[in-house]
Amino acid sequence: MGKLLGGGLGFVIGGPIGAVLGAVFGHHVFDGGGSVLSLQEKRQSVFFVAVFSMLGKLSKADGKVTQAEIDAIEQVMRDNLRLDAQTRQLAIQVFNRAKDAGDSFDDYARQFYQEFRGQPEILSFLIDLLLLVANADGVSNPEEQSMLQRAVRIFHLEHAYEQIRARHSPTDSLDKSYEILGASTDESLAEIKQKYRRLVMEYHPDRVKARGVSPEFAAAAEARFKSIQHAFDLVEQQHKQRAS
Repeated sequence: MGKLLGGGLGFVIGGPIGAVLGAVFGHHVFDGGGSVLSLQEKRQSVFFVAVFSMLGKLSKADGKVTQAEIDAIEQVMRDNLRLDAQTRQLAIQVFNRAKDAGDSFDDYARQFYQEFRGQPEILSFLIDLLLLVANADGVSNPEEQSMLQRAVRIFHLEHAYEQIRARHSPTDSLDKSYEILGASTDESLAEIKQKYRRLVMEYHPDRVKARGVSPEFAAAAEARFKSIQHAFDLVEQQHKQRAS
């Protein structure tokens, strides 16, 4: 976020995400008087603004933002994305601007998909964050659930949704672990291990960083990586107990 915070950017980002960015930073985003965003920095900016814009729309789905949702947003900034104090203030500005903006939740989702359609791990990560906030107050809100389902369709993640949603189960059960791995109880340990290894390759911190993603996403991918490891440990332990 360094160049954004410094202002004077020469790379214009269009669509609803660009509108929020322009509203938060004013003329600095468009005057081109300073640094020019590289393609990687532009994508990182889209990622950041889209995440907090969509979280804003989701939180306002039932007409109000609850304290539980505010606490969940704080958790996202602190634990999932590990934002520093200055960047957290920026995220709050984006959140507040987008939640009342005229563009729809779907508009932000479509632009995000156009930017990251070749990176399903980033698409699934955003669904992960949306689920975290949607489940914050312990109430299944129909408007929020509808938004989540639409985002899943726009991102073409229907096949992976149950696997993503399993991470938000309140219990640390074997069923949850199987779902996180995308496996079933009737598969052999060797078959499950193949699925586990694919997920490990996808979310390994070194591999994620090598793709040039933002530090915020790299931190979140590390948390996903640990949950995958924990799930496999539980499943492997069960299979070993069966065999003994």
